[in-house]
Amino acid sequence: MQWEGFFNLKAGRIGPSIIAEMARMVGPDGISFTSGEPSADLIPLEGLKAAFKKTLRDDSLFSYPSTPGYPPLREWISEWMSSENLAPGWLDPSCVILTNGSQGAVNLVAETFIDPGDLVLTESPTYPEALLAFQREGSVILPVPVDEEGPIPEALEEVLARRKAKFFYTVVNFQNPSGCTTSDRRKAAILDLARKHAFFILEDDPYRYLRYEGKPNRSYFEMAGDDQRVIYLGSFSKILAPGVRCGWCAFPPGVRKKLLEIRLSLELCPPALTQGAVFEFLRECDLEEHLEGLVRVYRTRRDALVRALQDSASSTGLSLSVPQGGFFLWGTCRGMRDMFAFAKHAALEKKVGFIPGRFFYPTVGEGEDTIRFAFAKVTPEQSMEGSRRFREALESFPGRHCL
Repeated sequence: MQWEGFFNLKAGRIGPSIIAEMARMVGPDGISFTSGEPSADLIPLEGLKAAFKKTLRDDSLFSYPSTPGYPPLREWISEWMSSENLAPGWLDPSCVILTNGSQGAVNLVAETFIDPGDLVLTESPTYPEALLAFQREGSVILPVPVDEEGPIPEALEEVLARRKAKFFYTVVNFQNPSGCTTSDRRKAAILDLARKHAFFILEDDPYRYLRYEGKPNRSYFEMAGDDQRVIYLGSFSKILAPGVRCGWCAFPPGVRKKLLEIRLSLELCPPALTQGAVFEFLRECDLEEHLEGLVRVYRTRRDALVRALQDSASSTGLSLSVPQGGFFLWGTCRGMRDMFAFAKHAALEKKVGFIPGRFFYPTVGEGEDTIRFAFAKVTPEQSMEGSRRFREALESFPGRHCL
């Protein structure tokens, strides 16, 4: 059976994940800075197991759940967002949908709003799986460059002067991959542009509670207020466990009906047992203490990788930007002309993995000398060894130009 002729246009727009490909290339015995996922040793296993055990006693959760998701957890999220000053006053549980992680929310929004040929604004660089979701629906991506303060409003305005976009996708805190955080000043300017040019903002915020220094910023969602032109995405994957696959989408009342209709057509309803367990865990745990523990460990791992790379590789032309939180270091390797070829060489020959930065850019040909390191799963000792291997890979790379 030859299947190629049966695939639809959406399937043809999607390619493999470079992050998964690089992780496989390094193998289980290598040192991998590839995957931006929580460290397994920091997952609160005992608390989660107790929460699941308690949830299994509720017979009602074995029936079909509601399409928006488990009501007590949606109510908890609504109250939490309000208490954290993340939401406008009108938010209530009816404007919260539970999703399969924040990626599930990205997919839901893409399915609901994008027609083939629609123009979508994204940061450049940005989260590649979001690009896949938008491209799958046939959108045209309009890139907006970022610096250490987030998306550059003047660059965004230049794009909007030529083209009309449907929405702007942005990772606001400790962005994947660059680590930048959008300042409140930039948010206000971009909200003004959204009103002027009639687009909405898709605010993705999975790393908010992994801040290692500095003070929290406001959210677009709260700042927009009664204008109601922001959809906010959150996730428990980075702060509890990725395996629970529980995130959420908070949205204006005007999009509720259509989001639920699309949700029903895609997956009928979310898994109530998992969402019930997440709710029980949150109700029983000291969440502030849990988050403080995560921050202590991840801050140590970030600092260890920064020191190790600076000691081992700064003389080779590697320069790094150090984020205030999140999971990623972003860097450039001066003069490197083919980072993907170098990444494959490092993975196969030295068993050290990282992600070539060009795969985070919407426009082909950008970011050829950029590189992303993920540090959340890597101990200080592994960072030292991995940095040594990274330098050795640079020194032995036949196509090197940055030494």
